[in-house]
Amino acid sequence: MGAFDRLVLFSEVHGTVLKDGKPVEGAELIEKVVWSDDENEIPQQHAVSDAKGAFSFPSIERKAGLLRLIPAQPTIQQTITIKYQGVEYTAWLHGKTSYNANTELDGKPLNLVCELTRQPDYEGKHYGICKAV
Repeated sequence: MGAFDRLVLFSEVHGTVLKDGKPVEGAELIEKVVWSDDENEIPQQHAVSDAKGAFSFPSIERKAGLLRLIPAQPTIQQTITIKYQGVEYTAWLHGKTSYNANTELDGKPLNLVCELTRQPDYEGKHYGICKAV
């Protein structure tokens, strides 16, 4: 990776919101990144689930600049929150320690199924109601 490559702070996400196994339309999803190397707050991304419960977020990236030349392990806190019918759900909580794409799931794309009736729990290195598929 060169000094002018992009730093991927949150890989592209595709997912589905379900309640009792049925698609949820109109759920609001908020994706947020807190990055230790950025003095400015990174704007949250918003999405709304469609009639099939589907949602997506583009990747959140920053210019690498000199950070690629300095050996250090990043500290990136990722969260996705779902708001539906007045209830807020912890969908995804993960600490990312790499600037490469798709390292959240060890190289696999972020394809999630978020079941609103599920209790938040750990799956691998992430926590929440969303499970990787």
